Amino acid sequence: MPGPFADPSQWAHASDAELETLVDQADFSGFVASRDLPPLRERLLRLEREQGVTEVHRRFSDKLLATGARLVETPRYIGMQRCFALSPDGRHLAIASNRLDESHGGDVRIWELATGRVVDAVGFESALVGSTREPSCLQWSPSGAWLGVILDSVVVGVLRAFAGTPPAFTADVTRRWGSPPGWSVVNPKHVENTGHLPAWCWSPDETRLFISTPGPDGALGCIVPFREGTRVDEDSEGLRWFPARLDGQRSKSRPHTWVRWSPDGSRIHGYCEAEFVNEPGADTGLEPHPSASVLDVHGGDLQYRFDELKLPVAFSPDGDRLAYGKEQPRLANGHTGGMVADLGKHADVRIHAVEEYVWSRDGRRLAVLINGYEFPQVLVFEAGKLLCHLDLKRRSFGLASRSGDLDRWAWAPDGSMGACLLREGGTVELWKVGPSPKLLRKLEGARGIDGLAWGADDTLVGTGPHDIAFWDVNTGQLRFQSSLELEPGRVPPPSDWNPWPEDDARFIPTERGWDFTRVQPDGTVVCPPGSRAALEPRLMFSVGGRHAWPWRWAVGTRHARWEDGAPSPVAPHAEAAFEERHISVPEGETLEARDARHGKWGFLRQYLAPTRPLDHYKADPVFTHGPAICRDNLKPYLGKGVLLRQTQYGTWYALGALLEVTDEGILLHPRAPIGSYRERLLSFRDILWIGPAVPLEPPEG
Repeated sequence: MPGPFADPSQWAHASDAELETLVDQADFSGFVASRDLPPLRERLLRLEREQGVTEVHRRFSDKLLATGARLVETPRYIGMQRCFALSPDGRHLAIASNRLDESHGGDVRIWELATGRVVDAVGFESALVGSTREPSCLQWSPSGAWLGVILDSVVVGVLRAFAGTPPAFTADVTRRWGSPPGWSVVNPKHVENTGHLPAWCWSPDETRLFISTPGPDGALGCIVPFREGTRVDEDSEGLRWFPARLDGQRSKSRPHTWVRWSPDGSRIHGYCEAEFVNEPGADTGLEPHPSASVLDVHGGDLQYRFDELKLPVAFSPDGDRLAYGKEQPRLANGHTGGMVADLGKHADVRIHAVEEYVWSRDGRRLAVLINGYEFPQVLVFEAGKLLCHLDLKRRSFGLASRSGDLDRWAWAPDGSMGACLLREGGTVELWKVGPSPKLLRKLEGARGIDGLAWGADDTLVGTGPHDIAFWDVNTGQLRFQSSLELEPGRVPPPSDWNPWPEDDARFIPTERGWDFTRVQPDGTVVCPPGSRAALEPRLMFSVGGRHAWPWRWAVGTRHARWEDGAPSPVAPHAEAAFEERHISVPEGETLEARDARHGKWGFLRQYLAPTRPLDHYKADPVFTHGPAICRDNLKPYLGKGVLLRQTQYGTWYALGALLEVTDEGILLHPRAPIGSYRERLLSFRDILWIGPAVPLEPPEG
């Protein structure tokens, strides 16, 4: 097949013999990855399922990778995922996450939905990335060429998508005029140079950003010119502040919590979750309330402010309509704030509370997730009229997303179907939506998921703080699923065991330690032989920064090779892993002194105290949150060292001696880092996992 790739469909229908002929004839100088790689990859995956990795895979890899690609690893472990954004074409999902060491650093990764693998990654060694406090901290530009993200809760950084490079533009304009929010300080000088988390959005032509922040003379934000290679701050030229007058007067409103630029470029619509309107004659005792408003881009003033807004709230994609209300779902005109329809009057069910409003991509349909007194339902409206309601038969919705970027309902791109996340069994239901709705199928494997996004090519992705899953909606097949947390009983390995301290090395657990691995863009993979099977499925060449090509298909060619590696020697510990200690019991101890001793140390007279840092141990066996953590299971380990993780949003580990176990909790020495110091015992409810501490072995030199 000399010349350009004229007919990509031929790959899908080629026989095995024809594939061998095609690989010899193919001229990859005319290869277009977005057009040609997906069908070729799909055909070779089918061949692999039937025959394993063959010479045909290697020959195609040799030619394809000669045109340029870099090796990318889909990590086994990631810190908490904080922000999510589906690309405009629906083929990639960007995720901003913490590092496992939450005190510093973060990453932005781009996942390809068709394969469920990472194809691009940018690391930030010191800056925190995104936030779980507000939605839309991570956003694609309308064309998908750029990706913007909040850094250190202050700066908007813009990356060139799929390039694997640091931000090409930064905007830092939130450090004056009473930031953080002016109502919290008396003198703005007290918070100079501290900054705050801004809401922001792209202009339709990608030449500007709007950043919602307090500004001079009561401004509610500014337009920032976007030019690659520049850094913008409050003193830069070209900034245009929005005076945000309302009816000719200063509005004295608070900046928006969420904003979007209208497709026609004429206005910026958004809402504020906690509005403090401080106008003459206003009741200063009023509680903060949500509001919605629209800013005129040309003049910079508010077109209206809607102070009767009730959360939850969702603007339609074009900003023309606004769905809102907890107990009474309503539809308002997005340009004026005037009510268009009382949606509750069209629903033949009693509405206890609205959970979410989710618009279809074209804004034609609206899904309203409600909790009724009897059971939850999904009401679907079209043009303000009830189209149908979905009977969930007493099943309940999954947990709400912490980030607010993704919902528990996801629309198919054409709005004809929807996916609903349910709590029971960790499942997702696919529904055909119309006058006669129909349950199509159930998707398993949604545990740990709290948000859904329906992408292109019939792919549904589910995400959570520590989990991710990809499904084929046509077959229900789970394409890829991963828990990105450390396994129960494990903590991150000691940093001085890392043989490449200058790099963010990866690691794989072994029976009594860790194997350290290194993946290099040129296709070289350093990994001890015993961990290769665990690492290999996560290795993909990123072709054009967008498309994953399995590394295993290239093993045996010039583009991919294993290396065993030679980790730097680690000096073994001279001291034992545990030390036997005795509790002093004075002769002639009084009953009062004995009770005081028991209250502090329990009834033990001796115990084993761990002598090494907690990252030199694992818990084995490990008991996880729920019925397994109980007195009967833990009593055999009295007097021994235990390792545990507490059930907090952050990562809190504890290592100590187990001095006492009751029906309610444990007495640990030293005490766990998080907990009530008024209580003698650490409650079982506050423990995510626990087990006897087993010392780990350092890597061999």
